[in-house]
Amino acid sequence: MSALSDLATQIYDSELCFSESAEERAAEIALITAWLEAHLGELNTLINTNFELTDLSLILQEEKSILREMYLLQYYRRQSRNVLRLVDGSQGELDFHTIREGDSVITRTNKSEIAKNYRSLISHTQQKLDALVHSYNMYAARPGQISGDDAPA
Repeated sequence: MSALSDLATQIYDSELCFSESAEERAAEIALITAWLEAHLGELNTLINTNFELTDLSLILQEEKSILREMYLLQYYRRQSRNVLRLVDGSQGELDFHTIREGDSVITRTNKSEIAKNYRSLISHTQQKLDALVHSYNMYAARPGQISGDDAPA
């Protein structure tokens, strides 16, 4: 397995893990792997590196953490959009909050509360991503250019 497919498996198993069958799990991991591969350039731009799909042996835990947060941010944004589609009524679902009959009570989850929770997750993930990128650029990135008296001859 490649470094990105290992990372995709870790993301799925630790963060998502919502499917029951092995086929669904494999399909989701393949989708996550494809997303990670497609956004490797974005990672390079954020942290001033030049990782390539052909050689990911140099990608370390710090870079994987940043890529993981990038994926989770995208995932939460997509889920938030899906919930907002339901809130605006474009999906044609029954719209009720509580139904009572005798001793029975059925209460549905408020969709706008779910959307607020996703916004909170997005905000938290964005802050974590920003902190990881800042720390990486401050402490782990190599300078792109050295000039002045300290430059090697």
